[in-house]
Amino acid sequence: MTEEAFLGLLFSGILALLAGVLVTRLHWRADIPPYGRRTRFLDVTLHPEAYVTAAPLRAIRVLNLAGVLLLMGAMGVVVYEIQRVVRTPTNSAR
Repeated sequence: MTEEAFLGLLFSGILALLAGVLVTRLHWRADIPPYGRRTRFLDVTLHPEAYVTAAPLRAIRVLNLAGVLLLMGAMGVVVYEIQRVVRTPTNSAR
C-alpha cells in the first residue's frame, strides 16, 4: 500500500510542477527574453509574477504549491516506511 501511495504522490507532484512550468511558458511576457538555458528554473518557479502576464498567475502558483506539497507527501511516505522497517522486530535476535 505504501508503494502505491508513494508512486501516486510522486508522479502527481511531478505532473503538477510540470504543468506549472508549461503554463508559465505559455504565458511568458513579451518584454523578457524567451525561456532558455540561461533561465533559472527555481527563480521562475518561486517568482512567476516576474516572468508571466497577470492572467494565469494564480493557476501557476496553485500548481507549483500543489506539486511541492505532493512531493513532500511522497517524502513523508518514505520516512514512514523507513520508520516502520526500523522499528519492526526481527527473529534473528534469539
